[in-house]
Amino acid sequence: MLRHALAATVLTVGALAPGAPAWAAGAVTAEAAPQCRPVGTAGLADLIPGDSTLGLSGLPPATVDLPAQIHLRGTAETFNRRWSFALRDGRMYVKEASREGGWRTMALPDCLAGRVAGISVDDDELAALDESGRIYTMDHALNAPWTWNWTYRFGAPLWLGEGNTVPYGSTRWTWSVLSPGEDQVWRDTAGNDHPVGGAKVSHVFALSPDGSRITYVDPWLPADHSYEMATPHRGRFQAQALSTAASTSLVVNRYGDLYTRLFDFDIAGSDRVFFSYSYEDQRGAAFPKIQLPAPDWVHQPKIPATGQITDRISVHKTGRGSDARELRVEGRDQGRTGYWRKTLTASRWDFVETGEPLRGSLLQNAPDDRSTDTLAPASPFDYTGTQGQVTASVGAFDVAVAETPLLLRAGGQELTVTLHTVDGLRQTVQAPGLTAQPRHFYGAVEIPQSVLDDLDAQQPELRGLIRDRLGSDRFTETEVVVTDRTMTIAALGLTLNRA
Repeated sequence: MLRHALAATVLTVGALAPGAPAWAAGAVTAEAAPQCRPVGTAGLADLIPGDSTLGLSGLPPATVDLPAQIHLRGTAETFNRRWSFALRDGRMYVKEASREGGWRTMALPDCLAGRVAGISVDDDELAALDESGRIYTMDHALNAPWTWNWTYRFGAPLWLGEGNTVPYGSTRWTWSVLSPGEDQVWRDTAGNDHPVGGAKVSHVFALSPDGSRITYVDPWLPADHSYEMATPHRGRFQAQALSTAASTSLVVNRYGDLYTRLFDFDIAGSDRVFFSYSYEDQRGAAFPKIQLPAPDWVHQPKIPATGQITDRISVHKTGRGSDARELRVEGRDQGRTGYWRKTLTASRWDFVETGEPLRGSLLQNAPDDRSTDTLAPASPFDYTGTQGQVTASVGAFDVAVAETPLLLRAGGQELTVTLHTVDGLRQTVQAPGLTAQPRHFYGAVEIPQSVLDDLDAQQPELRGLIRDRLGSDRFTETEVVVTDRTMTIAALGLTLNRA
């Protein structure tokens, strides 16, 4: 979420009792924290010039076998514009990204030394997991090693919470940072560029075991696992792998179908304390609000069918703006090993030979679109209710899907409108998914323009609902509250019950 420009402050964390994280709920208590005193300024703007390698030569040379270059961002090897990082046997190593070799052994806090289970870097922040899945962050990752510092603080308020864990206990997770320093702006669906707010937008994104759910945790939000980004095809696409950089996610299925999406908490429409959003067309507006709905998934061109690919995929930022991204997929072409690459908006892939053995699991790389061949079951949450003579129903409601058909019936006539829902800003823990705990959404009811243009042709009860409850407007914003038993749409005066 929005990062305020705060004064640089070092957070000293006291020793806490050891214990296992609460994986199911995602919340971490003081009793779950390890014996450690890391300090950090994670979440603050990078205030130190970043062109010096001061301190690198003071680190001991690596004594393990490491590749000369890192080509793909993952959780064992990763890179940003400045540095490459590698993980071996619980320890971390670093080198200049532009150089071949030259690896050094990183100094780590006592609570992490020898216990690192996964790493991911983006921009000037690095995230690491310990053996229990607890998230640690290292700040100033675009600067000299002497500036690097660590914290296990994560979550509300203001990155000062007691910590969090990676959702699902997933090994398919990634760290993403959108920043004003590196990215500067991002582009909404109306084509308007918006400045990256505050200091940075940082998320851990994690893929569920069946590949159909993507949950993200933000260091300024409650320490839970309640926020999600839908996969393609209304959250039913089953991904084999996930990579995210600067809020641009890349997924692939078993048949080599690749999708990208620009999405984070702010872009989604959830941060209404600090940003203004609108479903009304913002194209050409003098002072445009952020256009909703947020950008959807884009189906990327297939990699040539003559090539082989694996599930090692990677995205990284290459410059200013949300289109400045490069996509990479490990693979083989005519017997040569390496990776396929293209810029985000390019229409074709090129192959880069590395000669390194393939390390990912081979995918089928079908020549045609097979995106719908392995869809997860639809959401089981169907709701129906009445308002006077009007019956309303919502089928397969999914907390992560931003647009859901809302079917209205009266007098033998049916009218389908759109229910928009965006997860709300919370500072208290929310259970994942739909439960008995009410879940509050920022919502909007959208009436098709063709219906408004010929409203008199609608059945009287439907016409009255649109005029009286919605003011004959195309978009009517409303609170939507959903549990596993009921759905309340305030603007319509409707409470629907689980069908």
